[in-house]
Amino acid sequence: MDINNFLINISKLPEFDKWAWGAVGVVTLVLAGLILFREQRYFAAHNKASSWLSLRLLSLFLLLPVTTGVIVILSMATSGPEALAYFYLGLLVIGPLVWFAGHALCGSLLRPAFSKGESLFMASSGLLVILLPFSAATLLQGPIFHASRGLTQKAFQAAPAAALPYTVSPVQRFNLPTVGLIYTQSLIAPAGFELERIDRKVGDNWSDTATSTRNIFCRDQQNLHLMWSAAEPTPLLRLYWHLDGKRVHADFSPVTSGATDRIEPLEFKVNFRADGIDPPAPIPRSRASIAYFVGPDRLYFNSLNPLQPGENFANDCIMSGYKRVDWKKEGPPQSIALMFFQSANAPYLRAEIKRPANPE
Repeated sequence: MDINNFLINISKLPEFDKWAWGAVGVVTLVLAGLILFREQRYFAAHNKASSWLSLRLLSLFLLLPVTTGVIVILSMATSGPEALAYFYLGLLVIGPLVWFAGHALCGSLLRPAFSKGESLFMASSGLLVILLPFSAATLLQGPIFHASRGLTQKAFQAAPAAALPYTVSPVQRFNLPTVGLIYTQSLIAPAGFELERIDRKVGDNWSDTATSTRNIFCRDQQNLHLMWSAAEPTPLLRLYWHLDGKRVHADFSPVTSGATDRIEPLEFKVNFRADGIDPPAPIPRSRASIAYFVGPDRLYFNSLNPLQPGENFANDCIMSGYKRVDWKKEGPPQSIALMFFQSANAPYLRAEIKRPANPE
C-alpha cells in the first residue's frame, strides 16, 4: 500500500466521513482495549500475567505473520479459477488451523503454561480483536456512505442561484451520416474559475455527472463542450462553484432555435493525421471510437473512453490535436465512429467518418 496515496485519499474525504470513521476507529480501539484489559485482569488473578503478555506478543509478531503467509502462499501457489479455491481453503481451513494450533503449542511451552482451553480462548479473543475493525468497517460502510451522501446532497441543494460566469459560444449545427443533425456548443470559463460539480437533469431527477458516463458534454480544464443530436433531449445542466467563499449554482440549457436555423448545417469534417485526428468540434470521449488496420483489410475499432497514459477523466474531450500514444504501433487512424443514444427503447445512432484516400 502506498501510504502517501492513502493519506491523500483520506484528506479528500468529506468532513462528515472523517468524523464518522474517526469515531468508528476510536470505538473500535476502546472495545479492543477493553477486551485485552479484562483478559489481562483474568489471567493476572490466576498468576499468569507474564504468560498472557508473552502469548499476546507471540500472536502479534509470530503467529499472525505465519498464518497470513500461509493464506497468501496458498492463493499464489496456482493461477486461474483454482486460485480462488486455494484462497478459501487457506482462509477457512488451513489458516485457522495454524492460528489455533500455534496458540495451543506456544501456550503449552510458556511458564507458567496455559491449559489447552486457555490457549484456545486466547486464540479466539485475539481473532476477535483482529476482525473487529474489519467487521465494523463492513457493517458501517453502507450507513456512513448513505448518510454522507444525503448531507452532501442537501448542502448542494441549498446553494443559491448566481449568474453563469461562462462565456457561451453560439450553437453550431453539423450533419452526420446516418445520424442527421447534431449540435455543439462551448462554455469558456474565466481566468481563475474553478468548477466544483456538474449535475444533469434526466427526467425529473438531477444526478451528479461525476458518477455516470458523460456523453452529452466533456471538460477541457474548466471549459465545457457540449455535443448532442436532434434525436436526443436538449441537455439541462446545473453547475456549482464557489463565489466569495460560498457555494452557488447556475442552470444552463442550450437554445437551439433562432438565427442558426437559417444557416445550412456544416459537414462534420475530421482531419486525419498519421498520429491522430482533428475534429471540427470537441467530442465527449465516451461517444467515440477510432479504427485502425489490424490486418490487410481488417479494421479494429478501439473505444476512446479508456484513458491513454497521461490522460485523465477531468479533461475528457477529444479535441483538435488529439494524438494516439501508440500511433506508430497502431498505424494511421482510418475511421472514427460516433454514437448517439435516442432513448432506452430506441436503437442508438452511429455515424462513421472515414479517412479520405488522400488526407490533408
